[in-house]
Amino acid sequence: MAYAPRYLNGTCANRDSRDVTVESPLFCSPRCLQAAQLVRYVRSCRRDGRDQRPDVREAINMKRAMILGGGYPEERRHVPPEIRAEVFRRADGCCENCGRTLDLEGTTGDQDAVPTIQHVQGDSNDISNLKAFCWRCNLADAETRLVRVVPGSPEAIMAADLAARWSSPEPLRLCDDDQRWKGMWRELARSAREVIREHEEMADLEGDEDLPGFRGWTEQGTPIQDI
Repeated sequence: MAYAPRYLNGTCANRDSRDVTVESPLFCSPRCLQAAQLVRYVRSCRRDGRDQRPDVREAINMKRAMILGGGYPEERRHVPPEIRAEVFRRADGCCENCGRTLDLEGTTGDQDAVPTIQHVQGDSNDISNLKAFCWRCNLADAETRLVRVVPGSPEAIMAADLAARWSSPEPLRLCDDDQRWKGMWRELARSAREVIREHEEMADLEGDEDLPGFRGWTEQGTPIQDI
């Protein structure tokens, strides 16, 4: 019998929830999208040995912590390229926390010098709320905000589920497949939209049965009501 990773068409690929929409047909929340992305990333790193690199392990731990904390508000914190460039110009190409010269051209190979944008408070992308940080300082700041996972809590259960998924010899869910997902998600989304629309139409029809005086359906599919 062929192995089939779990996926139910018309539900969240990460946790089977039906809270998907035509606009977001594969994942019910940014948190679920990020969880699946993390599982694929770790599976890919485990395959080629990158998971043994200290910087990759740190990145994995940080991404996992953000997901357990509710997910990273990526859309709200997306900084437009022109604002990013202005922040780095204002900082004269240096980290505004430790003074390290930032690797703006990506040529030094120094992971700690990778340029990042730090939100001082909240999610505002106003330039007054942004600072140029090196990757090391950005990571250190994020670590100060982490909350310990309590054994038996929903977060602990989620952490165990993520670990089981990226450690499995075969993908447990279709969205965990780092080798195939990129080539199939568009077709899956198209099919899921069709299923979601069908569910919405059925829900609308079922709602008609609650109309006052409802007595059945015409051949054309419209409700019959007593007037």
